[in-house]
Amino acid sequence: MIIALLGDVHSNFPALEAVVKEIEKISPDAVYFLGDAVGYGPWPEETLDLLKKVVTEGVLGNHDAGVVGKTDISDYYDAVRYVINWTTDTITNDQYEFLDKLKYIHVENDENFLLSHGSPRMPERYDYIFGEKSVKNLYEVESFLKNINFIGHSHYMNLFVMTGQNRCVEIDISSGELEIDYEKPVICVCGSVGQPRDGDSRAGFVTYDTVKKILKFHRVEYDVEKTVKKIIDLRLPRSFGERLRDGY
Repeated sequence: MIIALLGDVHSNFPALEAVVKEIEKISPDAVYFLGDAVGYGPWPEETLDLLKKVVTEGVLGNHDAGVVGKTDISDYYDAVRYVINWTTDTITNDQYEFLDKLKYIHVENDENFLLSHGSPRMPERYDYIFGEKSVKNLYEVESFLKNINFIGHSHYMNLFVMTGQNRCVEIDISSGELEIDYEKPVICVCGSVGQPRDGDSRAGFVTYDTVKKILKFHRVEYDVEKTVKKIIDLRLPRSFGERLRDGY
C-alpha cells in the first residue's frame, strides 16, 4: 500500500493544487491529512473543498481547532487570531463540519502507522516535535505508538528513530528517500504544504510504501506570488504572505 501524507496547508490553495497534482501522478492508495487546513492564508473555502475530495482520513490541527472552537486561541498573537476568526466567518457550514469531525489522532493498526498534528503524547495540547528532547518525551506513550508515526505542526521535515532507554537519533533525510526498517518507533515530521519554514519555499509532502517500507520526502514548486498578492488584496496580515518567499 502506498500512502501520501500532507498537512499544514493553511489556506494556501495554489500550493495545495500543486501538491495534489503531484500526488495524482504517484497514484497512491490513500491520502492522509495531518491537520491545519486553514489559518494564515486567503483561500479557506477552496482549500477545504479540495481536501474533502482527496483526503481519505485526517486529524485536527490547532488552527482548525481554533476555527471550530475546540482550542483556546486567546494566547495566540493578534494576527493569528484575526485570521482564525476571519476564517470562521468565511467558510460554509459544510466546510465547518468537515473540520469539526476531524479527530486528534488517527491510527491504522493493519498498516502500523499513526497520524497526529502535534505530539501524540497529549495531542489536544499541540506540542511541537522539533528535536530529540521532544521525541524523548514520547517514551511516556511508547506502547501507544506505531512502527511509523506521522506528525505535522512544526512546518519542518525531520525523521527520528527511538532507540530505547529514553534515547533517539535524528536521521539524515537529504537523500529524499529512505528505507524504514527499525524495531523501535519512527517519528516522521512531514513538513508543510502551505507554510514551509525550513528555508525552502516549495510545498512539501511525504509518501510511504507500507510494504517496501520506503519513505519519500517531496517538494513541489507553486506560484508563491499569487498567494502573497491574494493575502494583500484581502488585507490579511502581510507577513503571512511575505515570509512564503523565503520559506520561513
